[in-house]
Amino acid sequence: MRSRRLTYSNIVSSLALFLALTGGVVYAAEKLGTKSLKRHAVVAQKLAPGAVKEGKLLEGAVSTAKLRDEAVTPDKQAFPVFYVAEPTGGSAPVSAGPPQPYPLDGATWQQPPGAVQVVFGEATGTIAYDGDGSGQCQVFFDIRLNGQQVGGGQISTGSTTQEEATASLGAQPTVDPETLTDVEMTIQVGSNGDCEDGSTIDSSRFKILNFG
Repeated sequence: MRSRRLTYSNIVSSLALFLALTGGVVYAAEKLGTKSLKRHAVVAQKLAPGAVKEGKLLEGAVSTAKLRDEAVTPDKQAFPVFYVAEPTGGSAPVSAGPPQPYPLDGATWQQPPGAVQVVFGEATGTIAYDGDGSGQCQVFFDIRLNGQQVGGGQISTGSTTQEEATASLGAQPTVDPETLTDVEMTIQVGSNGDCEDGSTIDSSRFKILNFG
C-alpha cells in the first residue's frame, strides 16, 4: 500500500479539523488581524448582540473622526447632557431706581419631560462708585424662568473711576416637568444706588444645560 504523500492541502485540511474539534477556531479568529479581512467583510448585521463591548476595543479605536455625522446624538446617550439655549444680552444703563428689565436674545427654549436644567452665565459692566454711601457700586441681576425667581448675581467695584467688572451669574436647577414645557428666561437689573452716572452693563452671556 502506497503511503499518502504529505501535501500543503493535506496539512491545511488536518489543521482545520483539529481547530474545529478543539474549539481552536475561536482562538484563531481572535488572532486574525483586520488586514486579513476583506473590505466590508464584517458589518453590523453580522455581529451578535453584545459581541462588541467596551473591554474588547483598543484604546483610541473609536475616535471622533471615525464617527458618521450625528452618529451619537443626545437622545442616543444613556444620560444626555447638552445645551438647549445660549441667551445673550447687550449694553444697558445702570439704574439707581427700581429694578428694570434687561433685554435678552435667544432666551426661549423647550424643556423636555423629565429633564433638569441649570443656568450658567456671566455679566460684564463698566461701572464706578459715586463716592457717597456704602463704599461700593453694586449692580444686581435677578434671573427668572417663566416669571419665577431662580437665581442671579452681581457685579461691583469700590473704584471711583470707571472700570470693567465681571462676575458669574447662575440659577438653581429647575424641577423636571411632566410634559414638554416652553421656558422663557428674563432678567431684572438694579443697583444699590451708589453707582456713578454713566455706569453701564456692557454684555452678558448664558448657557442653559439640560440633564436627562
